[in-house]
Amino acid sequence: MNFELCLTFPPNILRKVREDAARRFPGMELTEPDTHQEMFDFASSFGEGEPPALTVTAYPQVALHALRLAGEGRLAKPDKKSPQRPEYARLGLAAPTEEICLLAVIPVILAAGPECAPRLRDWTDLCAPDFPGPIGCPPPDTPMPYLAEAVLRRSAGEEVKNFLRKLDTGSNPIDINKRLGRGELKAALNIPAFAGAFREGPAAMIWPASGALAVPLFGCLAWDAPDEAHAALDYFLSEDFQNFMAAEGMLAPIHPQAKGFAELEDNNWKMLWPGWNLLFEIARDMIRSSQENSPPKPPQHFSAAMRLKKT
Repeated sequence: MNFELCLTFPPNILRKVREDAARRFPGMELTEPDTHQEMFDFASSFGEGEPPALTVTAYPQVALHALRLAGEGRLAKPDKKSPQRPEYARLGLAAPTEEICLLAVIPVILAAGPECAPRLRDWTDLCAPDFPGPIGCPPPDTPMPYLAEAVLRRSAGEEVKNFLRKLDTGSNPIDINKRLGRGELKAALNIPAFAGAFREGPAAMIWPASGALAVPLFGCLAWDAPDEAHAALDYFLSEDFQNFMAAEGMLAPIHPQAKGFAELEDNNWKMLWPGWNLLFEIARDMIRSSQENSPPKPPQHFSAAMRLKKT
């Protein structure tokens, strides 16, 4: 039976995913959105037609639409529930519906050049009036600038304006690394899969003292997904694959027996969970901005805001 998988795993582990999936599930058609804009467009329109047999993503628009699709009976419940690690139980992180299966957590952390690394210990340090900029962040067709602003507004109040004035969202994660290494950026928000390049310099990878921002990576199945799609999701939940995701992709695994990558373990899995309600609010804001064909909110703050094309 032919079936479609839409996967948005981080690029440094996607090759193995592609090879393993092709070998294990020969009837599969694998789609991989290449750019953030393509990922956002797919997530924003998720469920307008028939969803793929299996979708794996971290875009909150998919989770938002999945709640409606689950209520309409258009999604299937996975054969196996996501195992619950004690670290996630303490955070209160759980799927918002049984039709969504948590696969891992993508931690959002910090990186800084030699000028700023000694003074950057936590998120609110970015809001200090004298903290230099620019501060790199993935573009507004990703949830990251929205999430950073919302979380910092909670903790720093109006001082978040100091951070937003210096925020540079004009580069993708790989180019953020390059610019940080060249000194064009003073600090950056990124995920460990990219920031990990600075384990040995020239910039420093920094785990925030209050915790990395926790962004769920999750999967969902169409109501008529074949057994092979269910088996693919089970494979992504397996201990072997979860250990691979942690070691090579620097993701925080969901499997209780899987080992975290070095920085995750060194920091005792310390993460900040923003909550599904905030992620859904961000998802709606991103969709609204795209439909209006206007820069994402708040446009006056993004120093290099990218215009989202109309869907």
